[in-house]
Amino acid sequence: MTSTSTPAPPVPVARRSLRPRGIAWLVLRQHRATFIVLALLLVVDLGQLLVLRWLLAHEADSQGLARLCADIGPECVDQWSSIGDFRSTYGDALHFNGLVVQYVPLLAGLFTAGPMVARELENGTWKLAWTQSVSPVRWLAAKLAVPAVLVLTGVSLLSAVYTWCWAAVPPEVLPGQRWYDSFGMLGPMPVADALLGVALGALAALLTRRTVAAMVLTLVGYGLVRSALGLVRPYLLPRTRLTSLDMPAWSTDGWVVDRGMLTRSGERVWGDSCDVGVSPDRCLAQHGADRWYLDYHPTAHHWPLAWMEAGLLAVLAALAAWAAVRWLRRGRP
Repeated sequence: MTSTSTPAPPVPVARRSLRPRGIAWLVLRQHRATFIVLALLLVVDLGQLLVLRWLLAHEADSQGLARLCADIGPECVDQWSSIGDFRSTYGDALHFNGLVVQYVPLLAGLFTAGPMVARELENGTWKLAWTQSVSPVRWLAAKLAVPAVLVLTGVSLLSAVYTWCWAAVPPEVLPGQRWYDSFGMLGPMPVADALLGVALGALAALLTRRTVAAMVLTLVGYGLVRSALGLVRPYLLPRTRLTSLDMPAWSTDGWVVDRGMLTRSGERVWGDSCDVGVSPDRCLAQHGADRWYLDYHPTAHHWPLAWMEAGLLAVLAALAAWAAVRWLRRGRP
């Protein structure tokens, strides 16, 4: 007599969940209220930016700006009868939205420095995490990775939508929003700034181990880096030079960096070195110069400059993160 055995049911293969686990889940749970509030604010800001973009394009089109500019080019602004009302209505709205995009990375750095890292070091709660099979480096990686991913996602969306909104009308319509005035608000710049802010915040927290001190140090460090890059920015790409017998105006389609005179030997003389009331021709004669020059970056330099500076910020962020890991490995908080 033979007997048949029933095959055992297959063992179900566990599906890997996309939900964060371990220390990353703990970081999200610790600050879930803050993350939820920030997510809601992001949705609101993105929504009003989309409305602003529609209003800008619709108003310009309904008032005939698009048709006028298509016929005569950038000079259309001088002939647009509604330019004053348009600027007073939408100029401030676009400007303040740009400031939000520009300074969100700094706020991300302050949040990382204070509530996320320094407060835990100050209160001693890091000891519990490190006794639960979590290494110091893994703990720091979670403290860096969680805000970095969330901030980069939000800032990337904000920057993309704001850049789209900024490009809705010709730059001549809102002169205060030209590309060199809005440099830190457009394209990759806010995203790279966010990386730098998070990395500086973590490093400042490890160095000070105090919430307020870490936030102050992050603010100072971020300000110094941005100021230094602002001084370096004009020299990242070779500037275009215009020379003429007549004194060139400071206002051009590009970003004017320098204006002055050129002597017969090619030596440069700063353009504002003449006394008030002296004519341009007499100013040239006083300095033995024979022509004027104007150094500027044309509009075509905008995106190359932006990507180059964003690359520098990313390198500085990587160095700050590396320094934080090295400091953590050298000793305990």
